[in-house]
Amino acid sequence: MKKLVTAFAACALAGLVNAQVESVNIVGYQTLTASGRTFSTGPTFVTVGDINGEWTLGDITASGMDPMNDFIQFLDTTTASTYLYATYIDEAASIANVGDTSMVGWWDLAFENSLDSQVFSAGVGFLSNFTSTGITFTYAGEVLTGPTTLDLSSQVTPMVSNFLPVDLILGDLTVSGMDPMNDFIQFLNTTTASTYLYATYIDEAASIANIGDTSMVGWWDLSFENSLNSQQLPAGAAFLGNFTSTGVMINFPDPVAL
Repeated sequence: MKKLVTAFAACALAGLVNAQVESVNIVGYQTLTASGRTFSTGPTFVTVGDINGEWTLGDITASGMDPMNDFIQFLDTTTASTYLYATYIDEAASIANVGDTSMVGWWDLAFENSLDSQVFSAGVGFLSNFTSTGITFTYAGEVLTGPTTLDLSSQVTPMVSNFLPVDLILGDLTVSGMDPMNDFIQFLNTTTASTYLYATYIDEAASIANIGDTSMVGWWDLSFENSLNSQQLPAGAAFLGNFTSTGVMINFPDPVAL
C-alpha cells in the first residue's frame, strides 16, 4: 500500500486522483529511466476509462530519444521477431523539422504514419533499441486494480511487463498451464538483449507429482535447484516468455492490497 501511495504522490492529474487509494479509478503517472540500450519495459497504466484493460502508445511520452537513431520494438508472440518499430518525436524535434509541435508523438521509422493510436493489452511490453543514454518514459493513465490474469493462451514468445505501478517479486505472480520441463521465461540483458536469467514455474500438481507435497510451488531456475521467488520485477520491467504449452495464464496481484 505504501508503495502505491508513493507512486501517485506526484500525480500529473492531481485533480482526478481520489484521496482514498482504494478507489476503483486511480489515475496518475510514473516516469522510468531506461537502464540500458535494450531496456525491456511496458506501461504501468491502462488508458483512462478503458473498459478492456488496454493502453495506447500515445499514453506514453518519451524524453531524450533521438528519432533518427532510437526506437522501440514490439515482438511477435509466436516468433519473437519484430513486427512494429516506433520512435518518438518530442517538441524540440518537431519544431526543428516542421516549425511547430504538430509532429509530437510516436511514428514509424519513415515518419509517415503516426502510431499514437496503436492499442495493446495490459501486460504487453516492448524492447528498446537506443543509442542515446538517459532516455525516460512517462507512463500515464489509470491503474488496473484488482487481481488480474493475463491470458497467454497460444502465445509462444510474449513480452510480458509488470503493468502495475508498484515493484513486485516473481513470487507475487502465480501461474497455471506452464510445464516446468518445457516452459520458461527469460530476463534480457539491458545492453545486449541476451538472456541472463531463465525461470520456470512449478504449480501444485507438479509439486505433488514430484515430491508428494506443495513445498516446491513457485518460481525456480531450470535445474530446479534455486528458488527464484525473490527475483525482483520492478514496476514497468518486462520479461520474454518461451512456451510450448498453449494454456499459460499468469496472475498478477491487486496493487492496492500490496
